[in-house]
Amino acid sequence: MALSNIEKHYNKHPEDLRLLRRHGIVEFETTMHHLHRFLQTGQTMLDIGAGTGRYTSALMAEGYSVKAVELVRRNIDVFLKREPTADVVQGDARNMPFIPTASADVTLLLGPLYHLIGDGEKLKALNEARRVTKPGGIIFVAYLMNEYSILTYCFDEERIGDFLARGIVDKDYHLHVQEGELYDYVRLEDIDRLNAKAGLERVTIFSPDGAADYMRTRLNQMSDETFAHFIEYQKCISERPDLIGAGSHVVDVVRCPEAPKQSAADDNL
Repeated sequence: MALSNIEKHYNKHPEDLRLLRRHGIVEFETTMHHLHRFLQTGQTMLDIGAGTGRYTSALMAEGYSVKAVELVRRNIDVFLKREPTADVVQGDARNMPFIPTASADVTLLLGPLYHLIGDGEKLKALNEARRVTKPGGIIFVAYLMNEYSILTYCFDEERIGDFLARGIVDKDYHLHVQEGELYDYVRLEDIDRLNAKAGLERVTIFSPDGAADYMRTRLNQMSDETFAHFIEYQKCISERPDLIGAGSHVVDVVRCPEAPKQSAADDNL
């Protein structure tokens, strides 16, 4: 079977190393900080698009029951080599018939929407995450941000003129990537539109990395003490509305609708 673009990418760029580098550590620590705000003892979790399982491993170490789903076989192999007792299955975030409906208290969707192009494909993953999460449960949804891509790939790599001419970037400097591309990028209004279509209610939204991806070289040069302060700084400012869209990622924390209450009349039917 031919490998998808996603599989080719993760076979070439080891995901396991990303969250161990300083810019990735900022993202990981900030996301865990917010996860701990919502997790309760005894809850069941799903990690959809688990990569090599860094979040699953950390949550397992804290005593949570976590089932992981990952598309890329190589990532699963790396995951199981490090965490041989993990419950991980290969699957696509858009269609997970092997996961029972309303089976998770908290669901992580921290990677799949990076690679799903357009509202239609993203909504398949959001609707499936909603299906497998209990009514009233929480979903953490990660997105790649438009402005990070415009600044780093379009301007820094001198591609902006070509992309404007080809309509890949519109007059408002919003990227419109084509089917078959590896990544898709959004703005906050795009996320709002997806939530409305999926029937999901925002609890909070935060930037897990802020300026970290712009500061990779500088982060690597910081003393351990200064870097520790940077992590705490990012945790502190991660929900500021004036900064959320400027980083490379956001994580939208949304709640599934509560099940409608059954009336006495319904009970008598």
